[in-house]
Amino acid sequence: MTDTATPVPGYRALFRHPVAARLLVARGVSELGDFVGLAALLLLAYDQTDSVLGPAAVYAARTVPALLVATVFSGWLDVPARRTMLVGLSLAGAVLIAVPAAAPRPVPAIVAAGLLGAVRAAYASVHVAITAEAVEAPLRLPLFGLSAFANQSGQVVGLLAGAGVTVALGPRVALVIDLVSFLLAAVVLAGLPVRRQEHRGPRPPATAGIRIIAAHPVLRGVALLTLATVLSGGLPETLAPDLASGGWRPVVLAASSFGGAVFVLVVGRRGWLARVTGQVVAASALAAALLLAGLLVALDAPAWALAVANALVGAGGGWLIGAQATFARLAPRERMGQVEATIVAGNIVLSGVGIFLLGGVAVLLGPAAAYLAAGVVLLAVVLVARPDRLPDAGRLPEPAGR
Repeated sequence: MTDTATPVPGYRALFRHPVAARLLVARGVSELGDFVGLAALLLLAYDQTDSVLGPAAVYAARTVPALLVATVFSGWLDVPARRTMLVGLSLAGAVLIAVPAAAPRPVPAIVAAGLLGAVRAAYASVHVAITAEAVEAPLRLPLFGLSAFANQSGQVVGLLAGAGVTVALGPRVALVIDLVSFLLAAVVLAGLPVRRQEHRGPRPPATAGIRIIAAHPVLRGVALLTLATVLSGGLPETLAPDLASGGWRPVVLAASSFGGAVFVLVVGRRGWLARVTGQVVAASALAAALLLAGLLVALDAPAWALAVANALVGAGGGWLIGAQATFARLAPRERMGQVEATIVAGNIVLSGVGIFLLGGVAVLLGPAAAYLAAGVVLLAVVLVARPDRLPDAGRLPEPAGR
């Protein structure tokens, strides 16, 4: 197998690159604003409905439109010029968040949250596509690593800041901050250098992404590992309220995000995760971390030990930046948006189904069983898929036919 990787440059090289620097700055601004706005939408929905069903509706509303973008409408993601697409999506986000900012009530908040879920799914897919098209291979892993760090840290800082602003000044102010972040991101992205648009042919069907992945043995194996990973992605946060109380509860709750943020920041500038072999090792370590967490819960370990275990679980999940680098290297550039959208769709479905099933295991058999079940499933997929043992066929052409 040809599983080699060029040495990965440091993060400074990203900020000297005309495309990577703007993608990264826009991503950081957008992620922070998104989570400030999400906190405002969640608190607005709760205050207006006086029920946890309000925030639940905000989260649920984000799922279906995002899934539609990543499946039915995925063929459109590679049609317009990608700079135009990213700027347009940022402006669309600003327009959508302006609705609940002007009318801070539950229905506008839920509708805006749903449509923003679609915008985020499309933006993430095109972001990876333009990275594959315009950023050299050695810089991709650091870019994905810092982008993931922006997401993790933006989630922590943005939710805290958004909740604080909403409580102190009201939801409208927090939503306006989110609106401004969309506009700033659009300005940054508008400065991306104009590139000759590659010929992408006619708009492909919604199944083209699945066919591209299925036709490549390495992509197929990495995709299976990705889906098995997201199956338990929300497990640490879901079980934390049941496992810790008092001052340790927020620590156990945030430990997974903290571990993931530190991991991607450290590993994103090292080459081993750009190789499929490194990705399989990291996925195996995640399975071991899930099994360790289950064992600690079963032994009634102290809260600090559970926080450490959750941090290890979050760190293990950070291997997904390597999966993004592999897809950017092997998938056809002209269909990268749709391929990434296919993975996004799979992640949406599997993460929702997974947390529902593992939550049921936790209710019936206890939290330890949920951790153990997640670890066993991931370990089994690692042993079956093993994409590091397959020949690397290189980048595939777009499949023929509609």
